[in-house]
Amino acid sequence: MTHKFYFIIALLLLPLIGRAQLNKELLRNGGFEEYAQPVAPPVNNNDDEGDEEEEEEEEVETFNPYQKPLFWYISDQLGYSRVKDAHSGEFAIKVYPNGHSFYSRDKDFNINCINIKAEGEYKLSYWYKGKAKNPNIVAIVDWYKGNKIVRKDRLSSEKVTRFTSEWQQKTITLTAPAGVDKAGIGFEIEYDASANDGGYILFDDISFMQTKEAQKEPTLTAPTAVKAQVQQREIELSWAAVSETGVTYEIRCNDKVIAKTEGTSYVVEKLTPNTSYRFTVTTIKGEETSKPSQVVSERTIQMSENADYEGRIPYLYTIREDGACPQTLRLYYNDLANPDALITYKIDGVSVTPEGSVLTFPSKGRHILQIEIEEAPERKWEIEYKLNVD
Repeated sequence: MTHKFYFIIALLLLPLIGRAQLNKELLRNGGFEEYAQPVAPPVNNNDDEGDEEEEEEEEVETFNPYQKPLFWYISDQLGYSRVKDAHSGEFAIKVYPNGHSFYSRDKDFNINCINIKAEGEYKLSYWYKGKAKNPNIVAIVDWYKGNKIVRKDRLSSEKVTRFTSEWQQKTITLTAPAGVDKAGIGFEIEYDASANDGGYILFDDISFMQTKEAQKEPTLTAPTAVKAQVQQREIELSWAAVSETGVTYEIRCNDKVIAKTEGTSYVVEKLTPNTSYRFTVTTIKGEETSKPSQVVSERTIQMSENADYEGRIPYLYTIREDGACPQTLRLYYNDLANPDALITYKIDGVSVTPEGSVLTFPSKGRHILQIEIEEAPERKWEIEYKLNVD
């Protein structure tokens, strides 16, 4: 019974153990506060020597600015020194932009010294200041499987933009590749001409921690057979229903969520003519989400006439050429230059107000639809449709 009790407690604690790994510092001595103990000086047997003030002066004199921090390799070409102008704690490190690097290591000088989880999200951050003229700090993350390097991320696009006399923080978000279990952190200081004119860089409080667990492989089926019918200002998307029940579908346009629906079609409205758009559809059930569908890329149709063309007349393309239309009419126009135009409607002489972009006729049969459009004071139309509503 006791063993069973302990086993149940262990199971209950598993989620807490997983969360405890998040936002936990993984880098040794990122604040540059740990140094190897210096060799003790010879014992002075002169009991009459020095008072308290002299001892303080002796302590100052024994400070070694060139003592290197534990768990870091720093190229001698960087002109390294440790300084007491720290962001936090007592020490920061000072280097010159001479085109060399420094990186983290363990006590045995292994670079792959950080245990990580594949496909997790990680945050690399550091504090810096100095007098370098150009962006020249390149963060480097090496991803390993055991002792074999899998990928090197040389983050040239993440250089800091400027240096000042005040401490600033740089933060970089990364996702670990699949199949890796270790990482190494380094920084290359690209050569800068300021190295010959008093240029330098200070680093402090370098940090590397996991911020999110790896995303679980989704089990929901992604929508398939996504198709698009394209107009000037609308694109109607449709797709095959998935086999799972009780699902909704999330529609993204250019990677931005624009709608959710329980149906298998959706009209994206208020688009711009002659413009390219990318769409995906994702299945959602509760907290679970599928992978996105294959991307559908479409370009809206160009207007047939320029906005200022005198002969341009906006028209409802949802009304068929023979004057027939459904009882619930979608108010979608071609050759409407201003999507925010003031538009009013009358059915059989009675003013009506659409619900969104839909107008509903009171009955089937013959009706007269009158439309007044004002795009601008100088661009107005009065349009009349004689309709057979089916």
